[in-house]
Amino acid sequence: MATDAPSDSQSSDGAPCRWELSAPTSEGTLDRIMDLVAEMFAAEELDESDRVQFEIAVAEIAANIIEHAGRERAVSVTLTLELHPDRLEAVFVDDGAPARVDLRSVELPDALAERGRGLAIALAALDELRYRRQAGTNRWLLVCHRSDASGQSGQ
Repeated sequence: MATDAPSDSQSSDGAPCRWELSAPTSEGTLDRIMDLVAEMFAAEELDESDRVQFEIAVAEIAANIIEHAGRERAVSVTLTLELHPDRLEAVFVDDGAPARVDLRSVELPDALAERGRGLAIALAALDELRYRRQAGTNRWLLVCHRSDASGQSGQ
């Protein structure tokens, strides 16, 4: 069962705004993920470069999960987005096959390569990208520090 659960605003105790999507991977999963990112962006004015970098990184990691984690079968994926005053965060959790990746050694492939750029692009776009396999699940943490660093653009 797929669920979308947006949070409308930051709580009075300063907790971040949060959006969540849980779904099996399918042909429309990437579109649903990007729609959730758009909802997050609509909640508060953000610096354009922060938006672009975060959106690119989320799209690249999502595409890798959809394409590779299932190894020809659907997997369950949950995306949690959080909008903090100083950063944008995305956490992907999926029950697919372990990712065989060492983020410290990721590089762009040669210019003629048709594939293999996703992780390198995500790493370049983000301030932090972490992967961990634990208890049969893959967990990806994506962090982009906000340029305005206050959570209130234009002030």
